[in-house]
Amino acid sequence: MPNHTQADYELFAQKNGLQLSDVTPLSLEERIQRLETELCRTDVPYPIDSHKRAPYIAAAKSGLPFRTGNLGSESVALGDYECQQHYENYSFEEHLSWACLVAQQKKTKEKFACQEYQNGEKLFEISGGVIPDFYLLNARIYQQTAWQLATVNEIIPAELFFTCHSKRFFPVTTFMRPLGTDYLEEPDIGHDVAGHVATFTISAVANVMKYHGEARNIIYADRDQQIEAVQGDAKAIQLIKETADELLKYAGRIYWFTVEFGLVMENGQVRDFGAGILSSPGETIYSIGGGESNRILIDPSCDQDLLRLANTDYLISEFQKTYFVLEDFDLLESLTPDRILEASKKAMDLPDFTWREILPGDRVIDVGTAMMSVNEKYHRLMAGQEMDECLTRTAIKNLNLYRDGLSSDLLAQFQQMPNEVPQEAARWFDENRDSVNSLN
Repeated sequence: MPNHTQADYELFAQKNGLQLSDVTPLSLEERIQRLETELCRTDVPYPIDSHKRAPYIAAAKSGLPFRTGNLGSESVALGDYECQQHYENYSFEEHLSWACLVAQQKKTKEKFACQEYQNGEKLFEISGGVIPDFYLLNARIYQQTAWQLATVNEIIPAELFFTCHSKRFFPVTTFMRPLGTDYLEEPDIGHDVAGHVATFTISAVANVMKYHGEARNIIYADRDQQIEAVQGDAKAIQLIKETADELLKYAGRIYWFTVEFGLVMENGQVRDFGAGILSSPGETIYSIGGGESNRILIDPSCDQDLLRLANTDYLISEFQKTYFVLEDFDLLESLTPDRILEASKKAMDLPDFTWREILPGDRVIDVGTAMMSVNEKYHRLMAGQEMDECLTRTAIKNLNLYRDGLSSDLLAQFQQMPNEVPQEAARWFDENRDSVNSLN
């Protein structure tokens, strides 16, 4: 059922420079005509084989909902997370929500998105007054990048998410955010399509996405090998599984601060490319000009900078408090699966930072008003002050590490790391360890 009146629709459209008549989906016949033309293109990096075209177009013609792309040699099993795009089921309000979001994004992207991202949007035609038909969009993406779409019904586990990446599949939801909504914690078409898809044409970004998938494969292949070696020891198996999931968490932070919320220097100016930023017009403006957030220059080819990413915790429920800025996209090519895995292993045994902190050695572009010292989280914890999850997690992890004994050799590899927590915090933690750990 629609959530708004016709008058509301007209107001939303007017506010975003649209006419309600712009929000008119093509008929199935019109979409098929465009799809047939697209599938036959040969002036693209990855032309579609003729034996792939016939079943693809037949499925579209018959009205079958889009599930997972099948134009290449790879496939992916989504299990219970698999979803379908029933294009005919989208309401006028959902299409209008897309149209308004894209219109808002257009204004902010033209001003703040890097040029390579904008070029990608033009190539894929991420615009218009209606939600894209995934049959056509998937074909365009494959022809240009060899990536494909895989529809999912909700946020999927990190392990499956990166499995998809290893095979050049990108999970996309079919849900469109409510009309008038700028920011969501969970992904929708506005994030997955209007945010991510254009980044596939930035080769370094697409490569680092695949590298994360390959790193996942290494982690879980090693996990399975270790499980087989312990011969049914339940406790050992549980620890092995937890360690694998923990490694992927740290790898995911590298992904978060680059692919999702990354910035890049372009002609001496900071510009956006992260999909999580660009899918929200509000955060796009905030990321560049907001006074609350820190902006720190990063070189992921440097081991210390890579650990800086892996050891920085964050929240998904609000705009970022620190953004990391690449000097150049080419630096992402250094994020090979082996380096991602190596950094993740080290990060497990090193103290974490909150997303509010600036460290000695950081190349700071801007200091935001949300910045706090590295010791403030401990003092807040001791005082029983209200703490967000990021502050709590990092404080407790670090206190446990210091009480259990940190490797001096490992710390020496990360010279930006404060060598110790405040002594008063360590003593307090000794007395309250069990109760504090229960908060985590």
